[in-house]
Amino acid sequence: MANKDRATNPPPEKPGGEGWLVSPEQQLLCQFKPDSATVHAQWVAVRTYRWVPPRPPVPQTRRRMLRHNAVEAWDKMLRTGWRRCRPPVR
Repeated sequence: MANKDRATNPPPEKPGGEGWLVSPEQQLLCQFKPDSATVHAQWVAVRTYRWVPPRPPVPQTRRRMLRHNAVEAWDKMLRTGWRRCRPPVR
């Protein structure tokens, strides 16, 4: 029965899943995506792109962060004007 409930009422977001933020003023797009975990830590890959629609995003940086640091960065970015968005069409 629990599986049926999950299928009909999916959570709004996948905990620990991929997320995207956009800053139109800075013309930047940022992807947060779970990366390979180690025995001692959970990692998140953070990729930044220069984005001037309608052109496709241009990769700028890629780095790995510990999950708790990535969560802090995500929250800080939201507080400073970044907005959630869908992944860009490539």
